[in-house]
Amino acid sequence: MPPFHVHLSWVGKDHAGGARGFHQYLSREGLGEGAQFHRYLDREDDHGKDDLIAHGHDHLPAWAQDSPERFWSAADGLERAKGPVFFHLQVTLLRELSPDARRALADDIRAVCVERYPHAWAIHEPMARDQSGVHPHVHIQFSTRREEVERHLSAAQWFKQPNHGGVAKDASWFAKGRLLDVRASVALLTNAALAREGLALAVSCQSLEARGLSRDPARFTSSHDPADLARTMSYRQQLRESGTLAYEQLHTYAGWQDQAVKLLSLDRQYVKDLARDHVWRYDHSPARELERQQSMQRTLGLAMGDRQPTVQRTPEHSQGQDLVQQARDLAARLERLAEGPQAGAALKVRSQDWEIARQHDRGIGF
Repeated sequence: MPPFHVHLSWVGKDHAGGARGFHQYLSREGLGEGAQFHRYLDREDDHGKDDLIAHGHDHLPAWAQDSPERFWSAADGLERAKGPVFFHLQVTLLRELSPDARRALADDIRAVCVERYPHAWAIHEPMARDQSGVHPHVHIQFSTRREEVERHLSAAQWFKQPNHGGVAKDASWFAKGRLLDVRASVALLTNAALAREGLALAVSCQSLEARGLSRDPARFTSSHDPADLARTMSYRQQLRESGTLAYEQLHTYAGWQDQAVKLLSLDRQYVKDLARDHVWRYDHSPARELERQQSMQRTLGLAMGDRQPTVQRTPEHSQGQDLVQQARDLAARLERLAEGPQAGAALKVRSQDWEIARQHDRGIGF
């Protein structure tokens, strides 16, 4: 069963190595220097020396001159002592996908979540702890200071508080609902990527409890205790041999099929628009409003043109569809699109997590 892992955290000034050291870890720079890289190698059982697949950065301010080292060094020195210096988003990229599809998925996740923030990223493919194969994942290190229009500030001015002329931080990243929205969008992007490659697999952003499953999640702990590793491995083998994982995958894939029929297409741009507009639906900045207008135009163009079905239907089902009913369905779909900035029905998930977030997280929850 494909794993689903999305982890979001923020890091303050008490982090060993700081933002610059973490960037060196991501890009595997300075392998023979400093303690920061070796601290992570120790944590990863020395698997991180040659697992770098790709890395890069984007949307840095002008004063950084396209140098992430300069940006993160300035963040270490100029961010205030209490509060985040940077956020870190880590997402599993399924090994079942081809290398090109994994890279495309990582790019789409960045575009949906952090495109307008200064960020650095890296794709790592270490060996999985259970030795079952590679464990591809993407790390995204980003600042939540978002400058909509370049003001050509100095580094010292850029990191000041907004009431002193600096660039404001986006406080929505502290809401639990933001993580839930990101998880739902990553699941959609991942499942669409799997479908485009013809793989009958799917992941779910819901917890086991929300899906009505009471079993232990069979996680590896952060310890390196051989006994703990052996227990987890044994439990996972029991789940495979008993058919539990196979049943759960069938259930998950059926849920994805129900979600996929609400999509106009599996096209990368369409799915990315859908996910991004959902994550940022409460952000009414001019840049986000323009994004939504552009998404709407592309979606309407897709709805009015020829498109491939999102899921395979049986010939009997296809032949039995009435053309008049198809026209009515399209009219109803366009009417729903006109009511909101995105075709968000495909991202609705009825779960306990959604109910909790909606009630407690200032309306940003999923």
